[in-house]
Amino acid sequence: MMQGFLLGLANGTTCLAYCIPVLVPFLLQEGRNVRQNLVTMLKFLGGRLGGYVIFGLVAWATGNMLVAAANHQGLVIGTAYVGLSVLLLVAVLRKPVPTPGACAVRGAQTTFSRWPALLPVGMGFLAGLRICPPLLLAFADAANTRTLAGSLILFLTFFLGSSIYFVPLSFLGTWAHVSDLRLVGRFAAVIVAVYYLFSGILLFAGGV
Repeated sequence: MMQGFLLGLANGTTCLAYCIPVLVPFLLQEGRNVRQNLVTMLKFLGGRLGGYVIFGLVAWATGNMLVAAANHQGLVIGTAYVGLSVLLLVAVLRKPVPTPGACAVRGAQTTFSRWPALLPVGMGFLAGLRICPPLLLAFADAANTRTLAGSLILFLTFFLGSSIYFVPLSFLGTWAHVSDLRLVGRFAAVIVAVYYLFSGILLFAGGV
């Protein structure tokens, strides 16, 4: 049980580095206070936990999946990147900004306008599916447990250890009143979305 927590604690900064390009522009452009950002962060982390549960199930299903998954990483990461780019664009376009979007983005915009809580959850879920070095370490350790409970517990404790580093991002809400930072957040979100979109398409095409 402590193995997963210590692994997450030791590699939490790396996990944070992988999520910051998505999370910081989103929080800045939302322009919310600390309490609201903390709620958004918890939703994001809840979605991220969902992605980890999937990896826990896969790790339990077969310890050899780690090797087999290497041939399909481009598909998994590419799909996650494209999904993240769409959600970032939705986060910007659902505000009253006169920027035209694609049909897929407009459809997602309508969905998340009705259920706005799903937006950070979806972003967290896709972020949790991105294969990074700490996640591969957790995957290998979970596969060695050989039991479903052991695999899920390891990923749960890994999630708890790594999530500690995400909480301070909630204090971005102290700058929520600065309109210029919200504008910077929106531009940054669009730039990151375009980067992930092209990276995802390239990874997906290479993994087919």
